[in-house]
Amino acid sequence: MDHPISHAEAEGSPSIGPFLHLHSEEQPPPSFLPLRLVLESTATVIEVTRPDTVIGRHTEADIRLPLPDVSRRHCRLLFLEGGWQIMDLNSLNGIQVNGEQVLQAPLEQDDRIRIGGFHFIVDLTVDSGLGGSSHVQSILKSLSAPHRQAS
Repeated sequence: MDHPISHAEAEGSPSIGPFLHLHSEEQPPPSFLPLRLVLESTATVIEVTRPDTVIGRHTEADIRLPLPDVSRRHCRLLFLEGGWQIMDLNSLNGIQVNGEQVLQAPLEQDDRIRIGGFHFIVDLTVDSGLGGSSHVQSILKSLSAPHRQAS
């Protein structure tokens, strides 16, 4: 099965292992705290380092989750007034925070987020111990190790 290739892979950027970084040319506000989403099934870490990030299936989404149960523009992560918020963008399957369907919700350490079939744990710890940078638009390659079975 062919997998989409991220811009970093296409440009020959070095692999950064199970960590994915999203960076922007814009400087975040002084109180900015990066958000890490840890995929429960594989422990893949997505580090969000810009204050406005769109998650969806579309190739232009900041974080691409290319499975059919994820809408093209599924949800948005926003850093506002010193904290992270998640906002549904009128997706078909919605978003859940800690098992509850929400349209918008503040995010706290260890919250559990469901976006389509993806289950993430929120990590707001300050020091990730990661170095380097890479702009990654698709995480399919790192998610492809365990195969999903149709029910």
